[in-house]
Amino acid sequence: MNEEFSNLEELRNFLKFYKNLWTILAGVSVFFPLSNLLMEVIPLSRWDSGGWIYLPARLVTVIVTVACLFAILLTFVQRKQYAAQKSRRLVQKWAILSFGSGVIALCIYIAVYYAVSEGFYWNVFEWGSDDPKRIIGDIMLLLTYSAFFVLVTRAFMLLGLLEYQGKHRKTV
Repeated sequence: MNEEFSNLEELRNFLKFYKNLWTILAGVSVFFPLSNLLMEVIPLSRWDSGGWIYLPARLVTVIVTVACLFAILLTFVQRKQYAAQKSRRLVQKWAILSFGSGVIALCIYIAVYYAVSEGFYWNVFEWGSDDPKRIIGDIMLLLTYSAFFVLVTRAFMLLGLLEYQGKHRKTV
């Protein structure tokens, strides 16, 4: 019975936490990979117009969305650790660093994406279009694409955590 109450209390705390502006933005950022699949703001095509060789866009989108959800839950679970920080500025710096790192990951993604689509494998390594070693590029694209979304989500979550802790000092 005590464990059930504890779990219910954790759920209530999570829902309270999720009501503030920054965590709503983090929640929305989870859906960015899904919306990108439809609107194609960040290129995610295969072959003729893009750098992906073996991994389909839907699989990449699912992986990135799950990773973003994991980042949200991990940040919430670690909220007490962040509450123990002596300075809110440190958490703000982490959020800024996370956002900046996400932007850098996006720049790397775009550079690799267009390098691959412009014949990088053939020009540098003389790998043909069906060479299985080209999965290396897909993995690099997956890692940088995922890093962008996860780091931006984490930045919003950290800012949401600061706001939540400011309003709910007793429940954290």
